[in-house]
Amino acid sequence: MTDLTKWPRLLVAGEPVTREQTNEILIRTSDWFLAGFSDWEWTAAVESVAAEHGMPAQPAPGAGPEAWKAYWGPMKAWRERIGVLRLEYLKNERIMSAWIGGPHGWCDWDGRIGCSNYNIGKHPSVEEVTAEWQTIAAAFPYLKLHAQVLDVDEDGTGPVLATWAVMDGRAALVEPVGEVARLSEVDEWDLIARLLPGGQRGVTLERLGEALAQVAKEER
Repeated sequence: MTDLTKWPRLLVAGEPVTREQTNEILIRTSDWFLAGFSDWEWTAAVESVAAEHGMPAQPAPGAGPEAWKAYWGPMKAWRERIGVLRLEYLKNERIMSAWIGGPHGWCDWDGRIGCSNYNIGKHPSVEEVTAEWQTIAAAFPYLKLHAQVLDVDEDGTGPVLATWAVMDGRAALVEPVGEVARLSEVDEWDLIARLLPGGQRGVTLERLGEALAQVAKEER
C-alpha cells in the first residue's frame, strides 16, 4: 500500500451533471449515518423524509447495543436497495455535515463537480482511493473529471501525490500536469455561519425528497 500522508487535500475538477444525475450521485455517495449531529431538528427532519422511502429509524440516543444490532440489518438492506456505495474517503456530505466548513463534497446540488477546500483521510493509500474512484466511475459512467490529492502543509502549499482521470465508466491513475483546481480554504464568514442555527444543513427537504424518490424507484 502506498500511503498518501495523514490528511491529503482533495482537488476535483469536472464537467457539470444534470439535475437527475446530481440526485443520484448525492443520494448514493452519502453516508446516511445521521447520529452525532447537534442539529437534532434537522436530523429528525432528514430521517422523516428518508423514512418515506424505506430508511429504518436509527435507535434513540442512549439506546443499547441490542437496539443498534437490530437496526443494522434493515439499514444495510435499505442502503443496498437504493445503491449506496461503500466509500470511506470520497463520500459527499451535502445533506448534512458537522465538519467546521459545513456540508461539502466533490459534487454539489447545483450539478457542479469540483472541490478544493477539504482533506480526506486518515492515511488513505493510493490503492484505496483508486478503488473508490473506480467504484464511483462504474456507478456513474456519465462522470468526466480529474482528481488529485496533495500533501498540503501549514502554508497551504504542497506537492501533488496522485492524479486520477474518471470518464466513460473508468478511473485510472494518470500523470499530473499541474494542479487540476486552485487550492482554497473555508472562508472566515462561512465558519461563522456554520456555528449558527442551520449551519449543518446542505439541502432543502423538498430537494432531498425529490432525490430520494427518484433513486428509490430505480431498479438496481
